[in-house]
Amino acid sequence: METKQNHLYSLATLQLIAVVTIVMGHLWVSESISVFMNSVCVSFCFVYSGFFTAKRHNFDSSYRLNDHYHYMLDKLAKMYPMYVLALVVCLFAFVFLKGQLSFAVKTVLIHLSLLSPWFSSSDIYFGYNAVGWWICDLFFLYLISPLIVRILRPMRLPWQALLIVVLLGLEFIGGYRNSMESDSLLLNYYHMYEFPPIRILDFATGIVIFNTTQCAWWKQLSNKLTSNLSTVIEVLGVLVFAVLYWFEKTYLHEHCFRAFCILAPSVVVLLMTFILTSSKMGLLSRLLSSKPLVIMQQYTFEIYLLQLGVYFALEPLCNKLGISNQPILHFVVQNAALLLAAWAAHKYYVVPTYRRLGRNRRH
Repeated sequence: METKQNHLYSLATLQLIAVVTIVMGHLWVSESISVFMNSVCVSFCFVYSGFFTAKRHNFDSSYRLNDHYHYMLDKLAKMYPMYVLALVVCLFAFVFLKGQLSFAVKTVLIHLSLLSPWFSSSDIYFGYNAVGWWICDLFFLYLISPLIVRILRPMRLPWQALLIVVLLGLEFIGGYRNSMESDSLLLNYYHMYEFPPIRILDFATGIVIFNTTQCAWWKQLSNKLTSNLSTVIEVLGVLVFAVLYWFEKTYLHEHCFRAFCILAPSVVVLLMTFILTSSKMGLLSRLLSSKPLVIMQQYTFEIYLLQLGVYFALEPLCNKLGISNQPILHFVVQNAALLLAAWAAHKYYVVPTYRRLGRNRRH
């Protein structure tokens, strides 16, 4: 399959893998999955969003305020209904099953406003559907995406890359700390990790990656690849990622704010590897673009948002049946329930709601 036909399915599968890794780290195997893996997977999702935003939207001089208004309405129609449903599931799990009423109204209203990551209180951004901060950050990034694209596009590519490196360096300095317990020089760990302006760096990096793929030399290189050579490049890209992971875990783990000097290159390596080989796919790209994984890609958003709500809603039943005492069975049951909930939410709620909202916008 060529790039125009497969729509970079390998990248969408990598995002699915990133989300599944985050879910596993949150709920089931947090002791054995490094915090770095969760961090790099979150960064991957934001870089991925920046890449595809630049790929799908030109934001040229003809792009007006009214166009952006409809653009944001479309993003809200895609994201917000599922975000609200996930919040309702979490409210059921926390309020009705656990009786946690404190901060309920205040927290829910702030979550619904999509402003929760802007608050420094852990009761806010960790309240109820804590993972929803990703959607709040994405909404902010989509809101300012025309500005970011227009700033970066006129710059020569080396200057774009240098700007990203400088900004990452400033972020690294701002978040540096000697241990996990000490405070950041600028912000506390979790707030800095979730703070929307910080994620501009990931988003902008994705835009720079897209601009790189539009260069003549990149296209010439891509056209010269064979399937066997693409396989070699893909394997080397994964190995480089593994080496960066090993280096962070061995030398930088818990030494500074998630070692952005390692996070950024590791994400860039994976993305650029599979973007390069998408025109003449190697073995790994073909595996990532297989039909079962392509089908699963459409549930990525739902899997991510429902993870906490499904887990805590089922926990009383799992405890009652003794499933919680059997780690493997507990793992299987929770995964199966999450996948079923994601499938049902997508088919019977997200897709019909989006079609209905889209039809209303056209009228």
